[in-house]
Amino acid sequence: MEFDETNVDIDVDNANNSLSHFMQSKEFFESLDILLKSDEEELSKENDVEQEKNLKKAINLINPYQEQPYLLDPHLEAIVKPIIELLRSYIKSVNAASLVLSNNISIVSSKDIIKVPVKIQRLFMLMYYIMKIRGFKTILKFFSHEVADLEPTFYFLVVLNTKDFNAWETRYVLLIWLSLICIIPFDLKTVDSKASGSEGKKEKFPLVDHIIDLSKFYLKVTGKERDAAAVLLSRLLTRRDIAEAYLLDYIQWARDEVKKVTDVFTITGIFTSLCAIYKLGQRQTLLPTLETAWPCLFILEENKTFANNTLVRKMSVKLAQRFGLCYLKPKVASWRYQRGNRSLRDNLEVSDKTGIDPSNVHQSLKDSEEEEEEIPDQIEEIIEILLNGLRNKDTVVRWSAAKGIGRLSQRLPQELADDVIGSLFELFSENTYTRNDVLEISAVSDYTWHGACLAIAELARRGLLLPERLSEVIPWVGKALKFDLKRGAHSIGSHVRDAACYVCWSFARAYAPDVLAPHVPELANYLVVVSVFDREVNVRRASSAAFQENVGRLGNFPHGIEIITEADYFAVGNRVNAFLNISEKIAEFEEYRYHLIDHLSTITITNWDKPMRELASKALNRLTRLDLDYMINKVLPLLIPQTLSPDSQIRHGALFAVGDICLAWSTIQGNDKSWIEKHKLLITQISSIIGSLPENVFTDFGSEVTCQAATHCIAGLAKAGWPINNDILKEWKNVVYDLLSRKDEYGQEIAVDAVEALITEYGIDGQEIEKYIGHINPSKNAYARRGFSLALGLIKFKNIKEYLEPALDALIISATVQQTRVWNDAETRRNSILSVTKIAKNLGNDFKTVCNEKIYEKIINTYFMGLEDYSTDSRGDVGSWIREASMMGLLEFGPLIIKLDSNSSTKWWNNDLSIKVFKNLLKQSVERIDRVRSTAGKILLELLYMKKENDDSWMFEIPRRDELHKVLPKDEEIHWASPSELYPRMVKLLVIPEFRFDLLTGLIVAAGGMTESLVRYSSATLIEYVNLLPTDSSTISSSELSLIDIAKSLLDLAKYFEKQDRILVPLLEVVDFLFEAGTLQKITNKDEFNFLELFECVKKGVKTKDIKKLTACMKV
Repeated sequence: MEFDETNVDIDVDNANNSLSHFMQSKEFFESLDILLKSDEEELSKENDVEQEKNLKKAINLINPYQEQPYLLDPHLEAIVKPIIELLRSYIKSVNAASLVLSNNISIVSSKDIIKVPVKIQRLFMLMYYIMKIRGFKTILKFFSHEVADLEPTFYFLVVLNTKDFNAWETRYVLLIWLSLICIIPFDLKTVDSKASGSEGKKEKFPLVDHIIDLSKFYLKVTGKERDAAAVLLSRLLTRRDIAEAYLLDYIQWARDEVKKVTDVFTITGIFTSLCAIYKLGQRQTLLPTLETAWPCLFILEENKTFANNTLVRKMSVKLAQRFGLCYLKPKVASWRYQRGNRSLRDNLEVSDKTGIDPSNVHQSLKDSEEEEEEIPDQIEEIIEILLNGLRNKDTVVRWSAAKGIGRLSQRLPQELADDVIGSLFELFSENTYTRNDVLEISAVSDYTWHGACLAIAELARRGLLLPERLSEVIPWVGKALKFDLKRGAHSIGSHVRDAACYVCWSFARAYAPDVLAPHVPELANYLVVVSVFDREVNVRRASSAAFQENVGRLGNFPHGIEIITEADYFAVGNRVNAFLNISEKIAEFEEYRYHLIDHLSTITITNWDKPMRELASKALNRLTRLDLDYMINKVLPLLIPQTLSPDSQIRHGALFAVGDICLAWSTIQGNDKSWIEKHKLLITQISSIIGSLPENVFTDFGSEVTCQAATHCIAGLAKAGWPINNDILKEWKNVVYDLLSRKDEYGQEIAVDAVEALITEYGIDGQEIEKYIGHINPSKNAYARRGFSLALGLIKFKNIKEYLEPALDALIISATVQQTRVWNDAETRRNSILSVTKIAKNLGNDFKTVCNEKIYEKIINTYFMGLEDYSTDSRGDVGSWIREASMMGLLEFGPLIIKLDSNSSTKWWNNDLSIKVFKNLLKQSVERIDRVRSTAGKILLELLYMKKENDDSWMFEIPRRDELHKVLPKDEEIHWASPSELYPRMVKLLVIPEFRFDLLTGLIVAAGGMTESLVRYSSATLIEYVNLLPTDSSTISSSELSLIDIAKSLLDLAKYFEKQDRILVPLLEVVDFLFEAGTLQKITNKDEFNFLELFECVKKGVKTKDIKKLTACMKV
């Protein structure tokens, strides 16, 4: 039987939610009963399928409890015991011991290898999943563990087919079961039916030999049986009676095997078993074996085959740790620091009677009577292995080494443990150097720092890092919290910062408030900064959790409760929220304000990640209001020289920050202009920044970053009303126009923002307007056309009317599809239409005063022309951008003209235009692109329910409004992007003759869409709707829409779009569907509809080389 674990559905949402109890217990036990009660005879095919479904159902019901497995505990006995009893009965019935031919378990006749029934195999599989979820140690409590079970269970395992890869769960469960049975406090020799009658304490006997041999075999396999075999060996060989006879032999075998083995699975299994043995065994039993096993620690040095295997390295470090713990007597160091009171409530109470002695370090060496212990020489080598493990490239190896150092230090004398701590500090200082009195860590290893942080945390958690050492370790922890090394186009160090947060969390749990009090300001600032300004969400959350732990346990962090209320675990998950909102609230507390500002202005503003630098700039803008003088006197003088840095990242961050700080500065001053004279020198320095930038920073490779930053700075200064002369203004405009002409779309957005700020503050002359118009000429550079077409829409033409018509004409030409294909650019057409809309919106109530009817007609025709733009390129339907811009233009322009018409004797807008607008919107609302449908639908609803201001009448006069309101209600949410919901609703509007042609066009285009769901719902809905329409004369007269009407509309579409394959091909496919469904055959009156006309249209389409079109024609 084959069972694929990937087919088991895990309810992720359910697993992530906090459950309260085993909610599906009833369903689970029903499935379990069916599995237990199935017939012992061979199942029929139907029953087998049913049993398989029940197994999957049972597994799916318990899988969501992997995160909260303890919820299964009340039911475990009822689940496990019936399964084990049934399995036990089956194993005894097999009588496998009789099938083993000799004392050599490897000699099993092939005919005696049993095939486990599918029913039994399913029970073993279910038992494996229960162990996987709750852990085998817990589940074993409910297993049968009688002495009489040992031989039947073992020999049953022996006669299983080891090559049956679908029965590995069976073998795993049996090995784990044996690990329980073999620790029963009973002489195993009396159980062995093949043992000799002679007595002897160290005598070997067949059953144990067989168990060990079989376990050795399974140690070499690649599956989970390897782990189970290691558990079995560790429990068996650490029995006192078995250890005397077998342990040393096994250790010798393991030592010899690891020296010669080349298979990674084998060495992993052997190491796993050794680690388990040296964990479970008694010290006096294991000590004599250490010398024999010692060479295993150096296998990686001798055999480079395994040097790059993570699991082998982890096991090697873990084994070294186990050896060290075996060499040292199990005791708790009397010199360790012990916190006197661990009550959260007492820590939060402001009282002199806290019950905590800050100097509570047990120095019992002064008066202790303990004998001095001699530390074996091997401990030094083990410590060295663990310290090297802290440098390892794999996290699991470092983590194992860190725990090992913590456990060993707990058993060492104070002097030696102090040496270990000193060695950890040396790891921090490894490869560091001092430059300009600043410690440089650019050459250090992030692995080493991560491992050192984990080890420090483990020592602190155990009270082994004495209070006098805190003054040495906290500066290193502070550097680790800011650890971020640039490597090429990215950085490394998030894991180091995360581990440093763990160190701070450990401090909170280890030390009394008075002990940490001198370091609280430093620690609090470190953690607050990381909580809000770190790039990685996991680090921000780790820092927030560490801060919260310190606040709760120490109670002396300034404004701790207020801060954790704002910066909790979930709030800091959103980076933008953490940078802009939470940081601003925390900075209101003076204790944290300047540390936050300094971190932004010195570290984050130079971060390798561009979005981080830009966020830091925005954060500085927010924080400026809290202390403007500090920004003026400290931050800006620091940032101004950095704007000329040769490093583009530093330059970019500084330029962004200067612009945003200056904007905030100006906003705070308001109408008071005295600041200009007061800070004249600083203002002059800032004004000349752009002109001081070397020319090559705007032309070299990667210059886009500096152009964007310089333009953003200009925008900020312009919005701030920065006092400058014409020469500086000219320099600024040259930079902005340069970025406006570049390919980078994000940069063009920044440039457009700067253009608007420059025009608003410093104005624009006719010569520059002509320059803008010249740049959007179709024959010019496409990128420049994109940028300047957007910029042209920012000009306020109300006071410079003479340039309005030339500008609009240029934009309209630019929005038109050109005959010369190389001049066509979708982004330019989109931007031109957006600018036309913006110009009209800026003119507002003055539109009819400034513009004549000819200009109005040009604009409205441009929008309708844009709605017919279906151009495509390698990116797909780029015309959709133009259609969206046109729809948004109609939303602004239509109501504006109608509003102005109501106050004027000359009417420009008419009902035909209203109908045309709604025709196009209905067509776009059912087409194939989700985004376009959503835009069209929202605009359609807004215009449909829009009313005039003066008389509360409808803004647009359209036919059969009531039916539109019925299908598209105002108070009901319509999911325009959902085909299954949208199309059944929209086909009802085909009854309105004025909208039928365009709506049907949109539906047919959707039927030829690319996605299966869109095609299925659009075509199926249309065909189903048409199929229900009446055809006979008696019902046609009373109906608003008939099948003949739809047929005539389809014929009209075929004639109108006979040269547009985009519509004709899906139209032919829909006609084919209607013929297949027998719908069109219902039309029998040739006078009402002539099929010959439709045939003629199809016949024209056959004259094509397009396979898709030809196929559609042939079908019809």
